[in-house]
Amino acid sequence: MVGGVRRERAAALVALALAAAPLAAQEPEPVRLRSVEIRTRDVFADEDADGNLFYWLANALHMVTREHVVACENWLRPGDSITSEQVAELERNLRATHLFGAAAVTPRPAGDGLTDLLIDTRDRFSLNLSASLARVGGVDKFGLRASEANLLGTGKQLVLVSNEQEDEYQRYVRFTDPQLLGSWHQFSIKTGRTEEGPFTNVELERPFKHLEDPWSYGARYQGVDEDDDYYRFGESTAELPLRRHSLQLFAAGADGPRDARSTRGLDLRLTKSAYGTATGPDAALVRVPGDTSSIEFGPFFEYEQRSRYDKVTRLDAIDYVEDLELGISLLGRVAVRLRDEQGAGSDVDPVLGAGVRIAAQPLRETYVTFAGHGTAAFGGDGLHTWNGSLALHAYEMSLPRQTLCGSLTYDFAGETQDPVPQLTLGEDNGLRGYPAREFAGSRFCRLNLEDRIDTGIEVLSVRVGLVAFTDAGWVHGPQQGLSMGEAIRSVGCGLRFGSSHLFGGGVGRLDIAWPLDHVEGNRYSVSVSFSIGQIFTFFGNANELDTGFR
Repeated sequence: MVGGVRRERAAALVALALAAAPLAAQEPEPVRLRSVEIRTRDVFADEDADGNLFYWLANALHMVTREHVVACENWLRPGDSITSEQVAELERNLRATHLFGAAAVTPRPAGDGLTDLLIDTRDRFSLNLSASLARVGGVDKFGLRASEANLLGTGKQLVLVSNEQEDEYQRYVRFTDPQLLGSWHQFSIKTGRTEEGPFTNVELERPFKHLEDPWSYGARYQGVDEDDDYYRFGESTAELPLRRHSLQLFAAGADGPRDARSTRGLDLRLTKSAYGTATGPDAALVRVPGDTSSIEFGPFFEYEQRSRYDKVTRLDAIDYVEDLELGISLLGRVAVRLRDEQGAGSDVDPVLGAGVRIAAQPLRETYVTFAGHGTAAFGGDGLHTWNGSLALHAYEMSLPRQTLCGSLTYDFAGETQDPVPQLTLGEDNGLRGYPAREFAGSRFCRLNLEDRIDTGIEVLSVRVGLVAFTDAGWVHGPQQGLSMGEAIRSVGCGLRFGSSHLFGGGVGRLDIAWPLDHVEGNRYSVSVSFSIGQIFTFFGNANELDTGFR
């Protein structure tokens, strides 16, 4: 038995070592690219649509992606010397656009050291029209959403949203062009209004498009006129009027081999904030600074060592191929912040940020990821701003048609100059069975355990999955008398709906949750929720705390 355990551990170490081996060591000889052929296909094949009204209607309401959209994503040109790793990366990049239900890039040897490339894509259904009507806690909620994620086959996205709840509303339009004027520049604008005022977000970015791309730069603007809400048991107990304009400019360069890239850049952030008078029962507990202007400038860097990429299904999606990047990434940021507050003077603070991302396969059917990010601003009298986020995810896929998975996250935030940040936990960000924003505090921990089962049932291209889950949360919230030692728990089950034709990599999630705990006399009943997307994914979480790296 002891020898068997040792052999098992040795095998695990060998597997981990292989996962960490450089890509370059296995790279075959490059070949010369002779030609590129692009083939784009509709959501469903013509022969399938001819005999099925549902498939025919999906094709009729969708315009096939135009060839020039696919061609713009391809940086490999006839005459280039290419490798199999570059071909695999192009295929991954096409899937990452979220335009397609399937994408394949296939080399076709042509002799004499030459090869042709066939780029074959199948679209996903991109039109979405939905309406929702709910009554929760005596409050009526109504929502309308219309979106087209591949406008006229150009890859552009248009979204219209209107949500109303008693005397509150939110209406906005968002337009995204991932290939501005046929280039690699990405443009997005989101503008709208709430009952508190207008808001506008604008982004223009030229990202790194592939692992040998040397440059990235961009600009992001945000203008908002709103009330910052502070919650207690899901109810807003304080509102702080805020008018803020912010602008971020950045530029970065990258070099090094494909499997070990180094990125260095500069980042400039300008922010101007004006505050009103806090109102509500807890208004006295809210810190209201004077109107503030700040300038933040400094370098940032990232080092990425990639061991390999795996293509899997049944991890976060059901039948859609996911690309898992295994390796390690280290991030750092150093800046100087000049902050000027009306009535309080100005000060200069150093700002430090650090982050790490690790993905590995310690056993043959097991994937593990860890991500940690944090930022702190220091003043002469100590910390002025601090926040951080830690996340550990694990997936076990050795059982037939099942994925056992878990997520453990920990978030914290604090502030001594600007308004104190508040973190919330509830149905909207991973603690199923409890109302949205039910628990609030300065830090929280969340545990999610799920058994995701692919039933094999398929109806009109929609695959059906089952899930059993348990959630637990720990919140430090002095206003609610909670401490990190008190667990808030729930159990439940649900359905998952996936279709690479209709949803791409998205998953419909229907959950029924039974809350197990009462908090300060509050009793909670069974809840039913439906949304798009998993509570957690390979590196993502329902709660994405902004730690200042974007």
